[in-house]
Amino acid sequence: MTSTPALARPTDDSTGPLTWLSPEAALWVASRRGDFVGFVELTDGHFDVTDARGAHVASCGTLRQAQDLVEHSTRRASAVKTLAYVAVGTGAVAVSALAVGLGIVNLG
Repeated sequence: MTSTPALARPTDDSTGPLTWLSPEAALWVASRRGDFVGFVELTDGHFDVTDARGAHVASCGTLRQAQDLVEHSTRRASAVKTLAYVAVGTGAVAVSALAVGLGIVNLG
């Protein structure tokens, strides 16, 4: 009988407050529990939001809107990661059930 390895439960990257630092004028860097989350940069009168992967998320009219968007994007990324774990786990269970079913058919 084969066993399916247990999947590690994903950590919730969206808990805890963001810490904002401004290492230079017109740049704000966000972290959560010491992990980089994203940054906001003032460029040509608008606030560009960049996520933890370096992808441009959006441009906002105010710093507060941009910082809220960084918070929102980290919560969404955490939800997507959790859904990926659920999908992989469901697939593993389905493959295991299929293998057991085929084993029963071969016995009969």
